[in-house]
Amino acid sequence: MDRLLAQYESLAEDSRWLEALPVIRKIIDRHSGVDTSWFNYGVCLDELKRHDEAAEAFIKAQELNIEDWGIHYRILRSFCLANDFSQFTEFADYSCGLNSEMLQAIMGESDFSSFVEREEFKVIRLKYGGDTIRP
Repeated sequence: MDRLLAQYESLAEDSRWLEALPVIRKIIDRHSGVDTSWFNYGVCLDELKRHDEAAEAFIKAQELNIEDWGIHYRILRSFCLANDFSQFTEFADYSCGLNSEMLQAIMGESDFSSFVEREEFKVIRLKYGGDTIRP
């Protein structure tokens, strides 16, 4: 296992994402309960512009480490890059329900500006921050 992890880290360090993908998948297949492995799998997919799949991998990581807000960010970012407003909104609602500070974090992130400015996102703003929060 250590050899596989070292191989993955070397490939990722060199941004050789296509080669790193089957290595991190092998690591997950051997030990599926490690959030970091799922996160790294998501990073590979994200770098390969497979944002829908990346979001799924990040969700697996988040299920194993529910309060890692960096994982929450990567899920939201992947949905944004995949242009999936519905999933973005659903996960934002979930995240804000877990941590009241998430709304401010989402609203303050320039990566999400096109999504939080949408009229449909107003429901999230009202639900978690009142009408005093503006995009």
